Amino acid sequence: MQRLGIRRKTLIALLGVAVPALIAFSALIILTTAHILQQNAGRQVSTLASRSAQGLAELVDHSQTTLRTMAASPELAAFRVAALSGSQLQLKTALARMEQSFLGWQKLDPTLQAIRLIDPAGHVLVKVKEGKVNQAAGLPQPPYRMPMVHFVGGRDFFQSALQLPENSILISNLERGKIDEEEAFCPAMVRFAIPLLAGDKRVGVLVINVWGDQAGRLINRVIAEQEGSAFLVERNPTDKKRNGIYLFHRDTTCEFGDQTGSHRTVLNDYPPEITTVWLTSDHGVTRDPRSRDMLAHAFYSPYAQKDRGWVVVVNAKRDFFLEPLATIGRLTGLWAVVVVILATAVSLYFARSLTRPLQEVVDGVRRMGQHPAERISVTAGDEVGFLATEINRMADAMQQQAAEKLRVEEQIRNTEKLASIGEMAAGLAHELNTPLGNIKALAVLSRKGIEQGECDRTALVADLNDIADQAGKCSGIIGGLLSFARRSEGSPANHNPTDLLLEAVSLVRLRAEKQQVTLKMEAGGELPMLFLDGDQLRQVFVNILLNGIDAAPGGNITITVTPDNDHLKIDFEDTGCGIPPEHLDRIFDPFFTTKEVGQGTGLGLSVSYGMLQGMGGRIDVASQPGRGTTFSVVLPVNNP
Repeated sequence: MQRLGIRRKTLIALLGVAVPALIAFSALIILTTAHILQQNAGRQVSTLASRSAQGLAELVDHSQTTLRTMAASPELAAFRVAALSGSQLQLKTALARMEQSFLGWQKLDPTLQAIRLIDPAGHVLVKVKEGKVNQAAGLPQPPYRMPMVHFVGGRDFFQSALQLPENSILISNLERGKIDEEEAFCPAMVRFAIPLLAGDKRVGVLVINVWGDQAGRLINRVIAEQEGSAFLVERNPTDKKRNGIYLFHRDTTCEFGDQTGSHRTVLNDYPPEITTVWLTSDHGVTRDPRSRDMLAHAFYSPYAQKDRGWVVVVNAKRDFFLEPLATIGRLTGLWAVVVVILATAVSLYFARSLTRPLQEVVDGVRRMGQHPAERISVTAGDEVGFLATEINRMADAMQQQAAEKLRVEEQIRNTEKLASIGEMAAGLAHELNTPLGNIKALAVLSRKGIEQGECDRTALVADLNDIADQAGKCSGIIGGLLSFARRSEGSPANHNPTDLLLEAVSLVRLRAEKQQVTLKMEAGGELPMLFLDGDQLRQVFVNILLNGIDAAPGGNITITVTPDNDHLKIDFEDTGCGIPPEHLDRIFDPFFTTKEVGQGTGLGLSVSYGMLQGMGGRIDVASQPGRGTTFSVVLPVNNP
């Protein structure tokens, strides 16, 4: 027998070990470089986030400094004096000076959106907004008996600011402002408020609105768009509506989801393992498991609180910080060409000597699976050819075993059918005796009438009709038994389950009458047709009914048919003695029976079980000793 020379070929294949080693070394270099690049990128992105948070702190400090400077200005000092004196003239003069002072502040600091002076009752006495003075109007209002621009006394922010200690500043949420008496939103802003005291008396509150777009520009300058993105998020676990909302983002549609109604937050856009870190720690670097982008964050709280503030997030694209790997990849690509050439040569060598013959064997086995008569073509005398020969021999043996198994199963089915016929044939004598006796009596009477010359044509026709009727009954009885006894070719067709059940009941009726068993059938509504071998299913019904009749003499058998979606369930419930629990696991075993010798073969339920499996169905049994047994036949509704 020709050998493949596997050892020699293995030795040749091992010569290629150097090439995989080179590939492994190149991969190690790439992985190490990627790790170093990721570490460096992590430090850089973390630094960007920290610097951005520091920039936000500087913006807030600048606004606080501006507010304190304004509160200490001569104009505000003059207002304090006028507020204590109660002089209307002094108040008007002080308010007029403040209007001009506020206009000057807005020209000096473009970040200021609005400046307001509010009296202790909540009346806005002076308001400069976007470079214009909002004139006070209406009736004088206490406590200073001056007209107001509008009223804010009911707002929580004003009430909280009014109660602050001297020189303390209250900072609002970063949010879109509301235009007075309108539904539209202003761009994002932050309000800063400081109480005004004259001695121990609170004479008002000074509020400035600071544009938030400066913070947005700071965030957008952190990283170039082609390299990644940066955004600002609010941390506020005590306010579920604001916790995790976007304060600034290049995609402006996702900002302030609590106000715009989009309800979009980072909690919706990023995995929980990332957002939990953002909303609980001061700084850190994480990786997005979906895109493998690097995410660095830094927390800053203008409110001096650990659980409330702003989180700067810098999202560096994976391609950005791993871009140097592309150069290394190009260099290793040259080595990859060599590897491919070597691998191709080795593959061709093995394909000619081993892979191709094995593939032919595999294809032959696949053909044999689809067509059992097919065999593998043996073209060589080596190990592969020997393997193909043995597979062919095994296939021959399996095909013979399968044919023998089918023959034995068919013999078992025919044996059980003949046994069932034998059990039913015992009652045929009595069933046929009555109509045959009637036929004989009618024939004798007709013959006497003819011999005596007393033939009445009408009476003779009636007697002949009765004879034909009685002969039809005999023919029907024998025809049903012959139909049950004939050999089936096992060809499936559409059958009405009710018809098959009625035929089975008709076949066992004499046996049931002899055992004084009442057969009842209940079918709910119109039943679907079944595509299967009707003769085999009729034999299953007969086998189950005969077992029930023998188990319930003098009792009842109720047949219930129930459609269930794509299945049909047929229950045979008898009122017999039941099956002991220790026998339930064996009732479908061939030749197992609890009947006396000569009263059964022990094949009925076993054959029925096999036939139902071939139809794609099953048979279940439930029994209570002393109360009865229920056999359930479940069949698929699979019309072609």
